[in-house]
Amino acid sequence: MRHRTVGSSANQILFMTWLLYGTYYIGRFNFSPVIPLLRAELEISNAQAGGLMAVFFLAYTIFQLPAGYLSDRFGPRKVLSVGALVSIFGNLIFSQGSSYTTLSIAQLINGMGQAAGWTSAVKLVVSWFPKSRRGTAIGLFATCVTAGSSLGIRLSGFMGDHLGWRSSFIIPPLMMAGVALTFWILVRDNPSEKGLSDFEDEVGLEQQFKNDTRSRLAVVLSNRTMWVVALVYFFFVYVQFGCFVWIPTFLKESYAMSVDRASTVSSLILLPGLVAAPLSGFLSDRIFQGRRKPLILWGMAILSCSTFLLSFRMDIVIVTLLLSVVGLTIIAPDVLLAAYPSDLLSRKLSGTAMGFLTTFTSTAGIIATPLSGKIADLFQTYEAVFFSFGIVAFSGTVLTFFINEKKTEKGKVSVTRYVS
Repeated sequence: MRHRTVGSSANQILFMTWLLYGTYYIGRFNFSPVIPLLRAELEISNAQAGGLMAVFFLAYTIFQLPAGYLSDRFGPRKVLSVGALVSIFGNLIFSQGSSYTTLSIAQLINGMGQAAGWTSAVKLVVSWFPKSRRGTAIGLFATCVTAGSSLGIRLSGFMGDHLGWRSSFIIPPLMMAGVALTFWILVRDNPSEKGLSDFEDEVGLEQQFKNDTRSRLAVVLSNRTMWVVALVYFFFVYVQFGCFVWIPTFLKESYAMSVDRASTVSSLILLPGLVAAPLSGFLSDRIFQGRRKPLILWGMAILSCSTFLLSFRMDIVIVTLLLSVVGLTIIAPDVLLAAYPSDLLSRKLSGTAMGFLTTFTSTAGIIATPLSGKIADLFQTYEAVFFSFGIVAFSGTVLTFFINEKKTEKGKVSVTRYVS
């Protein structure tokens, strides 16, 4: 009975974290489907529209390391909840904006809140699952990225077309508010806060860092493999965020779709990620015995090929199929790369280490969105944007070869045995 309590509590935490972080994405990618509507009303270019997302990622980048440190220091539950409140505030300001300056300020606030999400969420998940199931748990959790992005894009496109673009920044934050309140009531940071025993499958690794006189950040920065992972993550997220932002506009402008239809197609092509995320985590845990690198290589290589092929003008059916492949491969490597902080540095340092990684990924967002818009303006075609994505993904594929995976002792879970 005790065993089942551990498993069911962990599953509840996983679900609530999945639900809250999914609404984070609903409040983040509600922007991309309404870019054409914003461009028309504000009379701005693609590069300027991309600049609004760059402002978001600027704040997102600045607050990554602080968010990671705070999640290690005060617990991910508090950081995730406060981040949701700040993101809600930013979205509501955006909904009332009438100038480029006001919208930029709103994006800065939203970026500050959203910075608390991924780092704290992953730390919460790894705190509730043993190392032997870490990849699978993160994989299941990461399906919220696909679900939240897909739902956010679909809702925003529908509301933008039928109710005006401002509605796309009112309803999502209201959804987030309800979920955040439920999350705060039900979730705790680790098993001990619910009267259960914490996992002790990383005792040796944790003791090593406990005896280290350096700061958490210094320990993270001294790990060479973390730097390589960070660079791979940079190239991967450049393509990921670029696709999330520009695919709806690509479909509308290149294939004369309405905003509503383009958002529908965009939301559907992301759905393969619902399978890719948990499957990649499970395979890395069970088939590859905790090794993430082989699957990352395959994912990055396929992403490079599929985005490169999208640089050619083709029939919409073929384009949709290729975009579905993209939808799969812009999710799977994310799961595997996110497992490295706790794999290499233990769950005790996972917040700070993930904050370090996401500083690189959010920097990619700062660069990707306006640069892709500039490329679209310069070449007057979105096919050129996908060509650039292919080059970036290929660079990430090459860098993946330099990730030095080392085997860590799996250990045993003491006192209680995890049963789901």
